[in-house]
Amino acid sequence: MPHASDGPQQGLFPVDPAPLSARPLVLITRGRVEYLAHCPNCRDWHRHVHLGNVTGPCGTEYELQSKRGRAA
Repeated sequence: MPHASDGPQQGLFPVDPAPLSARPLVLITRGRVEYLAHCPNCRDWHRHVHLGNVTGPCGTEYELQSKRGRAA
């Protein structure tokens, strides 16, 4: 006899939340440009060497977006 839990159930798959993003400050160091971002998760400041998708030292993945917006 089949049980109610044997078939597919709706609502079991989590929906991905909106991607996290941060607007970085430009930090010019000796010999290279770095980006200083306020982490959207741990609220600490993290340094990165490129824009786009990054992972902070706390493990949070987020997108660094330039202040001018994204090109098409």
